[in-house]
Amino acid sequence: MSEAFTTEQPLVVQLLLKRGLLKQEDLASVREALSKSGDTVENILLTLNLVTEADIATTYSEQLNIPLADLNNPLPTDKKMAEMISEAVCRENNFVPLCSEDDTIKVALVSPTDLRSFERIQLSTGLVAQPVIATYSMIDDAIGEIFGTRDIVKEIALEEKVQNTEQSKENSSDDVEEIVNLDHPIPKGRDSQVIRLVNHILSSAVENKASDIHIEPFEKSVKVRFRIDGELNEISPPPRPMYVPMISRLKILAKMDIAERRVPQDGAIALKVGDKRIDLRVNTVPTVFGEKMVMRILSKGVIPTDLTKLGFSQKQADDFKAAAESPHGLLLVTGPTGSGKSTTLYSVLNMINKPDVNIMTIEDPVEYKFEGMNQVHVRSQVGLTFAAALRAFLRQDPDIIMVGEVRDQETAQICLRAALTGHMVFSTLHTNDALAAINRLSDMGVEKFLLASALRVVEAQRLVRRLCPKCKEKYQIDADTAKKWHLDPEKEYYRIKGCEDCRGIGYSGRVGLFEVIAVTAKLRDMISEGAPLNELRAQARREKYMLILDAGLQKVQEGLTSLEEVLSTCMEEAEEDEGEEVKEDAVLEETIATVSK
Repeated sequence: MSEAFTTEQPLVVQLLLKRGLLKQEDLASVREALSKSGDTVENILLTLNLVTEADIATTYSEQLNIPLADLNNPLPTDKKMAEMISEAVCRENNFVPLCSEDDTIKVALVSPTDLRSFERIQLSTGLVAQPVIATYSMIDDAIGEIFGTRDIVKEIALEEKVQNTEQSKENSSDDVEEIVNLDHPIPKGRDSQVIRLVNHILSSAVENKASDIHIEPFEKSVKVRFRIDGELNEISPPPRPMYVPMISRLKILAKMDIAERRVPQDGAIALKVGDKRIDLRVNTVPTVFGEKMVMRILSKGVIPTDLTKLGFSQKQADDFKAAAESPHGLLLVTGPTGSGKSTTLYSVLNMINKPDVNIMTIEDPVEYKFEGMNQVHVRSQVGLTFAAALRAFLRQDPDIIMVGEVRDQETAQICLRAALTGHMVFSTLHTNDALAAINRLSDMGVEKFLLASALRVVEAQRLVRRLCPKCKEKYQIDADTAKKWHLDPEKEYYRIKGCEDCRGIGYSGRVGLFEVIAVTAKLRDMISEGAPLNELRAQARREKYMLILDAGLQKVQEGLTSLEEVLSTCMEEAEEDEGEEVKEDAVLEETIATVSK
């Protein structure tokens, strides 16, 4: 044994060499492991299988004349004292208190050479520590008995959280999300007027339940408009000189480049109003008089997990949910822009979002962020398209794939292939009704017999304004109109009036009209054979599925909206009610005029 080694190496190595429990040829591997690892020397010796736990314990005890615990029996611990010291300290230092007497405390530990352990014990208890040698296993068992089974992942997470907290105090990160609290007082200074104006616009939009904010520059003026219940409403505009600083303030909040005014930009703002969190999706487009900015207001609170709260009938909700819970297949949601397709998909995804389901979405953009879903934002400029992401998803072991929109043949083909190979695929299309999605996909090059095999449900939707519950008035519909739209002329219906609560419009909020058609065996055969759209619609009616117009007329009978609103929203569907086309628009206009009298 070299003298240099015995004086430079840890005490336990020297003691084990002295007792002949550690061999000279083992020293090189011990030295190498010590240089590479930050672990204790006792753990390294055990990992290399050079000695046993009992060898280390008895060596420490005999060579340093320290009492040895009974290695054949569990340690007699002091639970109250252990809780006082804390689980983290006991686990980190590999010790456990046994008993206390007067101003001393007996502590079982592995290495009596770690002076920090004694300092921690004295600081935690105010008592002088008396060591008792034990093995790692005995101490682990004792700590587990007191504090429960060890959760390594949780301990690492807690340690990481502490480190991140300490680092955040020293360094500020640009990635930290800034939440704008509209309730905070505005600091005094040169920019206070701009901040006050921006906060006023944002808080007014939230208060009026707007879905979008439009800020539009013109040569000598600025317009600010809110989209409320689908209709744009202009509010008092700011002075033209305040337009540039106002846009700059909003671009800073949205983390956009304030110096770039030549190209469109996207950003996001997080707001806090009271206890409510609201996200804004921000987009700018350069116009001849400056940048037009539109902010989409997003609130997770508007996404229910009960589809009937969106306007689905109970049967529609059951059919839609049953299809969504299928092990594989294709579920399509159709409708025009702004009809709430994303909200419907998020609602059903929330219902089936469970720890045992791998949900992956590709969206443009990601409007709502949810725990438990793997959401990907399209970035076409770097090659991350819908199709590219879908190809990658298929190698990510997904159960459910949500594609924001099927825009091209490649995306459609990959969606279909995924649906036919054991995955459930959700997506959206821009079509006038549910069954028109079949022709749309066929036009993209999808074979109808493959589509028939993959499709589980096709759904279409519209949003109509809801009658103000405080001022809507009853009226009796005339017999001709009732007959035309299959309504009961004896029943009382409602129409708009207008009051302060609805700002004289007569409507407050919106409700969805839905057309949910499950692809039955008969429909599947007809799709595969290439049946025309009107025959598919007729078959859906024979199978008692409610089409968009039917859903609207049901909402009229329930007093939720007016006949005028339904007919104006479902114009094309109204023209083909039950296959009987209304050939003259004047007839429909006369009906609407009759209702609105």
